Amino acid sequence: MSAAGERRPDASMTLIRTMMERPLDPGYAAAAARREAAGLPGSTSLRAPRLLAATLALGLVVGVAASNLTAPDTPRSAARADLVRQIEERRTQVEQLSAQQQGLQAEVSTLEAAQLGPSAAGGARGRTLAQAVGAVAMTGPGMVVTLDDAPAGDTGDGTDGTEEQRVLSKDLQYVVNALWQAGAEAVSINGNRMTSVSAIRFAGSALVVDFRPLARPYRITAIGDPRSMPAAFADGVGGSYLSTLHSTFGIRADTDVSQDDLTVPAGRGLTLREATPVDTGASPSGGERSDQEEGPS
Repeated sequence: MSAAGERRPDASMTLIRTMMERPLDPGYAAAAARREAAGLPGSTSLRAPRLLAATLALGLVVGVAASNLTAPDTPRSAARADLVRQIEERRTQVEQLSAQQQGLQAEVSTLEAAQLGPSAAGGARGRTLAQAVGAVAMTGPGMVVTLDDAPAGDTGDGTDGTEEQRVLSKDLQYVVNALWQAGAEAVSINGNRMTSVSAIRFAGSALVVDFRPLARPYRITAIGDPRSMPAAFADGVGGSYLSTLHSTFGIRADTDVSQDDLTVPAGRGLTLREATPVDTGASPSGGERSDQEEGPS
């Protein structure tokens, strides 16, 4: 076949070739030519101006948002800084008042001992009761149990790990009760004396003792006989509980027996109450004597 008679390779693709060579419909092309001949723009589409306006608006919004996020003195950051400052001031005031309260409590104990005398039965009983309720500081040998979150529980980015990897309020409660059971005479957590009215609770993600937040690690100091208390704690429910925390959840638990003097401060916020006996009409049970003494039977 001669060259003149050869078919084009795309002869069977007439529709596609037409769309590629003449993308604009002839009617639209004629209308555009008439508008251009009349001195008007060839297209009346508003897509380009709308796209430009939308792009400008989006850029403006992104710019304002970035400026607000990077501004050092935004209203939110200023309010947060003011709140942190107030918290620190109130915490300092609480520490000062607590120290003043402990000093006054020590003065009361000294005056009480001076009035009752060191050999008086009432003075000895008062001191014993003051130590039992946590009204006075105590010093002596004992042991220290330190608890801290598992290494995986501290992510390093300011967030906490899973709940199982953290020391919970019930863990501190269990260890403190186990120390009492092992023979502890006085217990404190991070310098907070545990008394019969103390409470260990969760407040959000923080552990608190009597509404005072605790910082990691949690140091539990117990005063007691260093020969019997550590062994009773390790062989009892306390040692088993610490072993389970460490082996199962990775909680860091260290026990240190100290022969030196440990100090447990006096309790805070203790209130002196006076009990008044109520007359129930029952006969005395030997605490009071009757008008006529009974002879031997």
